[in-house]
Amino acid sequence: MFAKTILTVAAALGVASAQTGPGFPVPASQSLVVRFGNNTVSPAGELIPRPETANPPNISVTAWPTLSNNNDTTPPPGVLLIVDLDVPRNGSRVQLVHWVASNVTLGPRVSTSNSTPLVIPNAPVPYLQPSPPVGDVPHSYNVVVFQQPANFSIPAQYSNLTNNRVPFNVSQFVRDTGLGQPIGGSYFQVQNLTGTPTTTYPPARSPTSTSGGNGSSPAPFPGAAAQLVGDRALWVGISTILIAGCAAFAL
Repeated sequence: MFAKTILTVAAALGVASAQTGPGFPVPASQSLVVRFGNNTVSPAGELIPRPETANPPNISVTAWPTLSNNNDTTPPPGVLLIVDLDVPRNGSRVQLVHWVASNVTLGPRVSTSNSTPLVIPNAPVPYLQPSPPVGDVPHSYNVVVFQQPANFSIPAQYSNLTNNRVPFNVSQFVRDTGLGQPIGGSYFQVQNLTGTPTTTYPPARSPTSTSGGNGSSPAPFPGAAAQLVGDRALWVGISTILIAGCAAFAL
């Protein structure tokens, strides 16, 4: 009963409020529903077997921007990103972009569902299956959807992104493309346990690290700093509850 009480209080405080993974520098306030085949990523951060990620996930949204004016007849399109935060490189951890899809649209909504599926083109940067090195720590794959700006295009410096996916900087990409804050986000993890490691890997990324490396770094995207501060305050609050709960249990 004590554990159940703690979980209930923690939920009330919003432990699951972070839709993207720890350290992802472009926070999302709304959740996405991500499915690989029949497997829905739940809770966010679930460890998904690599074979299930061979094909792109199906993604649904719980919210979408409204029409900009009365002359519009269809909702605005979106841009989808999937980014791995944990690629080992030169003794550190860097980002790799797994998917960039533009002109994402809403599909037909199922009446029994609380979310609406997205129709996602496999371009301009096609989906790349998550493939962490054998024996490395689980990698965090963050999924975010943005409202697509008018006349959106990929800047020239990213013209070869399909062939040069790493190192990637999601914060810089968002700034360079004018994407703003995400409509929604989620994340999942994948680990490769198919063989015996033949090398050693750098330490796992710190949960508060917003870029490559194992230490904390300044939040590089507007809103990320507040997200990190809020997360720290949240855990301080939870720690206080746990201590109080333990004291009550001891009585």
